[in-house]
Amino acid sequence: MSDEMLFCPLYSGSSGNSILISYKDTSIIVDAGVSFKKLAQALEKIGFNKKIDAILLSHDHYDHVKCAGVYFRKLNVPIITNYKTWESIKNSLGKVDESYVKLIDTGTSFSVGSIGIDTFSIPHDASDPMGFCFYVKDKKVSICTDVGHVSDSVAAMIDFSDIILLESNHDVEMLMFGPYPYHLKQRIKGDKGHLSNEQAAKMILKLNLARTKRIYLGHLSEENNHPDVALLTVSSILKQHGVFESYNFSLEIANRYSPSLCSLL
Repeated sequence: MSDEMLFCPLYSGSSGNSILISYKDTSIIVDAGVSFKKLAQALEKIGFNKKIDAILLSHDHYDHVKCAGVYFRKLNVPIITNYKTWESIKNSLGKVDESYVKLIDTGTSFSVGSIGIDTFSIPHDASDPMGFCFYVKDKKVSICTDVGHVSDSVAAMIDFSDIILLESNHDVEMLMFGPYPYHLKQRIKGDKGHLSNEQAAKMILKLNLARTKRIYLGHLSEENNHPDVALLTVSSILKQHGVFESYNFSLEIANRYSPSLCSLL
């Protein structure tokens, strides 16, 4: 049994989100926005064959929860989320035994098996959206996507992480000159929308990265961003502030349609 924590963004984007975190005898799927078939294909692709112990849901938007009922019925494991998210989604999931649903308050800390979890509020236009920090031994992994603006409280939660999955949703010019209707552009740019590439860089600049090994840029828009644009924009801003001279970490893209490079801690 490996003594390392495995973290892998399996799918990241508005077409569906699903993330794996595993340590020893405990494995958690965070969000259920892709089909169970795609989930199984991704796990097989990275060579993962352990039992899943829980499904953790960050918020009630379709690209994060649409297949949660199917995951539950296939895996027969608890769904964990907060009260408002559950109230918003429970009637759309099909048959779910609610005795298997664990409801928490945002801001609560708890554990699933050998993995400790902190939850925290994020600014997004959902019922009660959450970010997560996961703890194993002295290691910390943070997930922070669907974030409307650069928030000091969010930065404080994800500070001193070994691994971070951070939203870098859009390039502002691509968004403003792109095909989306005006009201959707305003929503995405708004304080409860999504982080731009520049805002992602500003969030990173707020962090102490002394122990950080890898930062994934995630939830990229297919229409209003491009992996090369996100990497170039964020890395350029970080270079301007001397971040890579002070800290040693890799900057990666969390892929939309396939598992990303897995991290072992």
